[in-house]
Amino acid sequence: MISKVLIFHLLACGVVGRTPPNPLARYRDVMTTQGIVRGYYAPHPPHYIYLGIPYARPPTRHDRFKAPKPTLPWSGIFEATHRVKCPQPDGSGDENCLVVNVFTPENATLLPVIVHFHDGVFQKGWGSFKVPLKLLERSFVFVSFNYRLGILGFLCLGTEAAPGNAGLKDQVAALYWVQRNIAKFGGNPLDVTVYGTGTGAASIEILLLSGSTTDLFQKAIIESGSVLSPTTIKHDPITDVINLATSLGIENAGVDTFEDIYQLPVKRLVNSSTIFLPCVEKELRLSHSIIDKDPRDVFRSKHYQHIPMMIVYTNAEEVTIITGDDERFQTIPEDFQGLLPHDLVFEDEDTKRKVAKLVKDFYFAELESTDSIIQSYVDFINDVFVGYPVVKSAANYASNGNPVYLMNFVYKANITRNKNVNIAGASPGDIFLYFTHNTFKEEYDEVVTERLVTLWTNFIKLG
Repeated sequence: MISKVLIFHLLACGVVGRTPPNPLARYRDVMTTQGIVRGYYAPHPPHYIYLGIPYARPPTRHDRFKAPKPTLPWSGIFEATHRVKCPQPDGSGDENCLVVNVFTPENATLLPVIVHFHDGVFQKGWGSFKVPLKLLERSFVFVSFNYRLGILGFLCLGTEAAPGNAGLKDQVAALYWVQRNIAKFGGNPLDVTVYGTGTGAASIEILLLSGSTTDLFQKAIIESGSVLSPTTIKHDPITDVINLATSLGIENAGVDTFEDIYQLPVKRLVNSSTIFLPCVEKELRLSHSIIDKDPRDVFRSKHYQHIPMMIVYTNAEEVTIITGDDERFQTIPEDFQGLLPHDLVFEDEDTKRKVAKLVKDFYFAELESTDSIIQSYVDFINDVFVGYPVVKSAANYASNGNPVYLMNFVYKANITRNKNVNIAGASPGDIFLYFTHNTFKEEYDEVVTERLVTLWTNFIKLG
């Protein structure tokens, strides 16, 4: 971990590494640990934007599935104007994607720092390029970043070449970059709040329970994601590798097919229906693990960093699947066993059958209209994937001594992403939209925005 002496040195020298803004070109140069980066001025509120600063080397070829390596220094000035994405399921993006984006108020000096972990079910998404205006107005330094996704981020073979959880190790590397550099941008490395939405929130929990990020952040905002969700950790990752290799036409697929997999073009790797998730890693001689035991065991042990936490939950993003044209969700299923969470363990098939009937009767008894059936599916999915796991996590943290603030957010404004879906409540990440919009159609949306910004501001500044 970074020493307190080094952090004090960074705080003391923060102003030294930052040049005054150029009055004509309206840019500002900052000396980072790798070299000089140049960001550009934007008004309303006055701030500087630095996009696409590398925090690790490009993870390509033999390093494709390994932990990230530190960036090499550069000479000259790095123009921080690059909108970078990691490879996406649609084939867009680039493997040279391990970058941070920094948004800092014009006269920032030792301001509280927010580091945002993006959502995307571990398969898609990127660090936001959009300025969180409402947060900058409240005098925060805001950082977003990319981490590897899908097979590139979460191939778990349990070998030195692909130990697993590369995407989580990217997140740790990004937090180290923040600790070493954010003072030069006007932020306080001793006052860092991590803010995750969806699987970004689950990632923060994983890092917190792993013990790998002690002293890298001091507060956490967890929104609509949980390490206890059935869709967070894969307990049988080798099956996914075999399925992917088979779909790619690799014969005799297994762990020993790794040589064939890592040489494939990135667009072939990401163009797959196989979902890759974080895994419990094997102990390896040359690789530091992030997850070495089930998170539920870590909760019971209480051996993790205890920090103030703000935990918020909205509707599950899975509602967008149900509210489409899929006829499967317009009728009540005869056999409900296949819809039970996959992480449930039953003594025998008879017990599983009884539990399935109890759950089915609870959600779907005496329903007649299609709308009520769809709403029951939405309720079931929200309870399984968001509501229960999030509240259970909050209860675990609170019982173990963490100061915890829990909120259920169901207000649906005109800015939500799924405007055509007539389901009550908001989806993961919708709260973040309140911080990026400057104007709203309805007056009450402004009222709710002000309340949210005040809640976030109070927690970030006061814990």
